[in-house]
Amino acid sequence: MIDIEKFRRAMRRIAAKKGPFVLFALFRRENAPDGWDLVVSSPWLKEGRLKQLAEFAHALKEILGERQLRELARIVPIKGDDPALEAVLSAIQVDDGVVEVRESMFFDLRIRQAIFLRATRSVKREKRTA
Repeated sequence: MIDIEKFRRAMRRIAAKKGPFVLFALFRRENAPDGWDLVVSSPWLKEGRLKQLAEFAHALKEILGERQLRELARIVPIKGDDPALEAVLSAIQVDDGVVEVRESMFFDLRIRQAIFLRATRSVKREKRTA
């Protein structure tokens, strides 16, 4: 069983080290009944950068533990300029909360259940002044 609070803690800790997430959500696809997809978007997590994805997965494992990590079928990074991401952010807005959606379409996939922990427009980092 997926532990939403553990995933929320992971999101917070990783964001504190790396930077904010635009999207942090768990999807249970209609055709994948045995696992969840962790769908994430962040300026620092680039699609196709295996090293960054491996570092992210390692950080998740340290926070969540092996058992919770095995609940994930896959980790899906989404590009910040993906039009489907913009559609999700127009429909769902949550910042460190929980929004649950059932029987919907996201990223051209039929989703039985989606749990959004963060879905918000890109947050610009504040400039530090001396």
